[in-house]
Amino acid sequence: MKFSVQTATLPELSVPEVITKLSAHGYDAVEWRLHDDYHIKPVEVERQAKLIKPLLDDHDLKVSCLMGYAPLPDIDQHKRVAEACAILGCTRFRPGAVLYDGKHNYHDIYLTTIDDIGKMLDAIADFGVKPLIETHFGTIAPSAALALRLVEPFDPHRIGVNFDPANMIIEGRECWQLGLELLGPYLDYVHAKNVCWLREGEHWRWHFASLEEGQVDWQEIAAGLKRVNYSGYVSFENFFQ
Repeated sequence: MKFSVQTATLPELSVPEVITKLSAHGYDAVEWRLHDDYHIKPVEVERQAKLIKPLLDDHDLKVSCLMGYAPLPDIDQHKRVAEACAILGCTRFRPGAVLYDGKHNYHDIYLTTIDDIGKMLDAIADFGVKPLIETHFGTIAPSAALALRLVEPFDPHRIGVNFDPANMIIEGRECWQLGLELLGPYLDYVHAKNVCWLREGEHWRWHFASLEEGQVDWQEIAAGLKRVNYSGYVSFENFFQ
């Protein structure tokens, strides 16, 4: 396995500082956050990719993923991100998630999402880059099984799943081994962080936790990844402290 850091956890660092620090600590790659706040502005992603590439090469650092928030129908933005991926030698990016709030029927949202994914894949086909569906609470893909339902109509060479166990502690928890086996060739990326649920008055609330003390057993996850012969990136996204 290879190791990366999601720069959403490093808002205090500039782009050059991120590259220098991750290289100094021996990471294989960086996962850039695409956001107007930091580190890469979405509308400038191709230009910034060209500026960042020499810095990455100088520090022998790869780009594991470009983590964006653009809605699936925003084809123009996905094409910009795919082009930036090609510039950076990165093979994956994350588009924005499809939220689920119970106001619209899941089956209707599902059909629309499949159509949007198909259009996005056609639009970026020439770039050799795959989008990732992340297992994330509050979306139509909170579990491995529901993420698989979104990607299964398509070739795993064209789309993948970002497996995030901590998100599934909040919503979507399945047997870890089952989920990894279920995803099969669609398992393309892993986020590492941890959370825990705490009782606060009359309610349970989740909080970020250390990797060692949260409710995700990372030794169990690591063993499961080895069993399914996963050799890709594990990207640290831990917001604890």
